[in-house]
Amino acid sequence: MAAKDWAVAVKSLEKLAGLAPGVSEVQANLGLAYYSDNRILEASKAFERALKLNPKMTQAETMLGLCYAELGRNRQSVVILASAFRHPSDMQMGRLIGLDLQRAYEGLQQHDKAMAVADELLKRYPNDPEILFHSSRLYADRAYELMTQLMQVAPSSVWLHYATAEVHASLQRYDLAIGEYRNVLAMEPRMPGIHFRLGRAILQGSKETNAVEQALHEFELELNISPDNSDAEYEIGEIYRQRGEFEPALAHFSKAVQHHPEFAQARIGLASTLISQGRSREALGHLLEAVRIEPQNEVAHYRLASVYKVLGDAANQQKEMAFFQKLHSAGASNALSLSGPAVTRQTIETESHMPP
Repeated sequence: MAAKDWAVAVKSLEKLAGLAPGVSEVQANLGLAYYSDNRILEASKAFERALKLNPKMTQAETMLGLCYAELGRNRQSVVILASAFRHPSDMQMGRLIGLDLQRAYEGLQQHDKAMAVADELLKRYPNDPEILFHSSRLYADRAYELMTQLMQVAPSSVWLHYATAEVHASLQRYDLAIGEYRNVLAMEPRMPGIHFRLGRAILQGSKETNAVEQALHEFELELNISPDNSDAEYEIGEIYRQRGEFEPALAHFSKAVQHHPEFAQARIGLASTLISQGRSREALGHLLEAVRIEPQNEVAHYRLASVYKVLGDAANQQKEMAFFQKLHSAGASNALSLSGPAVTRQTIETESHMPP
């Protein structure tokens, strides 16, 4: 067993179990050897024998729960594993328990409980590839089930057009997304958020020469419906900034930050506009807030370095530039905005109005 030669261990333990059938530890070890050799049914029987001899063998009971989950005996598995998951004996055992408990809840069609386990696993093991895979599949399967149900109960509803548009946009099929968003607006002209999403789809996928003007119009229509929509304010500000029209850009970025102070992209856009107007000292505070909100945002660190250079703060300039280069060379992706739908990202390459 120490050498993890499970096939040989099984043979020896089977002989030992025959010689001493009433020793619970032998049965538990035999169960562990069977389990490790992927002989799950035999393992479950060995653990059952061990627990019949000694019901207080907590580890054997947990292993039995794992066996039940892998055998599809989900109700029996949940009875054991739900409590064990709350207080596992160690990190590795907690990982195994969580994965099998999630599987058992899925088998029982108890989606909310399966997702709760998945969320807890992601907190405990955020970089575990297997956990990331199973969690993503769980949420994808659930989304598919709900979409299918929506198609069945409301095939002509505005919500199906809305959902279909979101799917197309996520797959970068922007022409199809544009059509579906327009279907939504035909049915519900004042539904909040749709003009903004339509504008984003036009910006990202439209091949028309006046695409930016069309998108700008949609963002303005969004503000007529939802005056506090910081995403729409931001997009309008970015369009004006890219054109070099800094006063209207500043006004819209300022409103986005006013409505949503934690909006890092708007902070960077506002700071970049101020820098272009020669107001680097005013930009400093916004950039410091941006790196506080999104510490891995390389654009914010690059802009901060440029501000420190203008202000004559060589030490902080070097510090920020070093951090930017570290992030950039590592290929770090900027953290996504938490403001809602994805917005146009601030970049270094497109900021033609910025000083070097």
